[in-house]
Amino acid sequence: MAEIKKGGDQFSSRWGLMCTILGMAVGTGNIWRFPREVAKNNGGAFILMCFLALFIWAVPLICAESVFGKKTRMANAGAFKTLLGGKWTWVGAFCGMVCIMIGAYYAVVLGWVTKYLVLIFSGFLGTVKSGGIELTTATWNSFAMTPPAWESWMWFIVAVVISAIIISRGIQGGIEAANKIMIPSVFILLAILVFRVAMLPKAVDGFKFMYHIRFEDFLSPRIWLAAFTQAAWSTGAGWGMFHVYYVYAAKDEDIELNAFTVTFGDTVAAMLAGMVVLPAVFALAPDPNAVMASGSNGLTFINLTNLFANTTGGFLMAILFFLALFSAALSSLIAMVELGCRNLMDMGLSRLKGTLITSLFFIVVGGFSALDNRVFENQDMVWGVALLIVGLFYSLAAMRYGVDKLWEEDIAPCSDIRVKWMWSAIKLFPALFAFVWGWWVWDAASWYPGEWYKFWPITKYMYTPGAMVVEWGLLFLILFALNNFMTKNLTYSNKLD
Repeated sequence: MAEIKKGGDQFSSRWGLMCTILGMAVGTGNIWRFPREVAKNNGGAFILMCFLALFIWAVPLICAESVFGKKTRMANAGAFKTLLGGKWTWVGAFCGMVCIMIGAYYAVVLGWVTKYLVLIFSGFLGTVKSGGIELTTATWNSFAMTPPAWESWMWFIVAVVISAIIISRGIQGGIEAANKIMIPSVFILLAILVFRVAMLPKAVDGFKFMYHIRFEDFLSPRIWLAAFTQAAWSTGAGWGMFHVYYVYAAKDEDIELNAFTVTFGDTVAAMLAGMVVLPAVFALAPDPNAVMASGSNGLTFINLTNLFANTTGGFLMAILFFLALFSAALSSLIAMVELGCRNLMDMGLSRLKGTLITSLFFIVVGGFSALDNRVFENQDMVWGVALLIVGLFYSLAAMRYGVDKLWEEDIAPCSDIRVKWMWSAIKLFPALFAFVWGWWVWDAASWYPGEWYKFWPITKYMYTPGAMVVEWGLLFLILFALNNFMTKNLTYSNKLD
């Protein structure tokens, strides 16, 4: 157990830290994205590739983020300034802003989940039973897909407010306390659902599909790329949020062991979700492949809702599923709000002011995604892929400071496992970045033959490489222009003594 010392704002225990970083990692990427990716990529081989990706992608990046936060006691922009010099401040700020931009539209997802949780408690499934898939489709389309989606916007505001209230209460009284409840609940709820789903007729077909291994899949570049992408987006590696939470870690916190533990826990959550969704779909849906191909939103808010409505005990299953999804989404959004708040606190603002400013930014910027799902889809593509750049910047920063130096000074002395190659694999990230990002650009360009470079209007060119480059470029320019201002004002660290 890490020694807890008085001084700065800090987690009360390793258990509190682990629940919190697990809460950040375990999100909608586990519960609705992972089962869909398993189905899309033929099951068992994809799962094994995901495990491999954890060791050569996720763990090194998590270690890099964690050591930057623990060593400097400052968030993204301040840590890059402290370790690498003032010229790097804008790079750290970019890493933080990518996560903040994701948080702005991610709050929309929490609003959707909150709305459907309330709907189910109010008896919506009884209506669905008589109306069928047409009713769930119409409900979803009128709520979130038809712009301007004002009801979606209102629930989005509710999501931001809930997160802000928790963040304003601080580390131990807000973030840690909430995650100590939510994260064990996610695992318990999913485990109960696995047990219930396993009793459904034909559920075994879903389990067989999930764990069936086709050895020819190991020769598929597409499946390898999908596995590495899932590992990045599911664990939160390279998002900058591990960095911020380690600002509040104990001085002797074990970075490498915690990184390995959280990636393992995140994978367990994803596997549990897969063992809920896939067997349920195979047991209940007339056409399982069509359901799994309906996308994350179609799978959750249309098809699963309809399946729960027409299943014995479906009300309880729906409550458990959406409670787990709510807890996972909220715990992740909390981390994104805290990231913005901590960066502002490093400039001397109070926690309350930092929370208010970050929340207002979320409301203004994320409001467009809440009102128009085409904007949501654009933001999801642009800033989701930008996470690869954030990972690249962390790897380059670690190499510039010294990979071996960080290992010897900050990781190995407090580690119980000391597996150096898992940390040193951070040196491979530039090559992995070029491979994965290059594939994304090529794939996205193929969706818009002859128009891949266009970016406006974004409601038409939602997924083009042009939209990515333009939006990233604007953020680069703004932060580069503000570099001297940020460097001058980033002077407040979370000292523990």
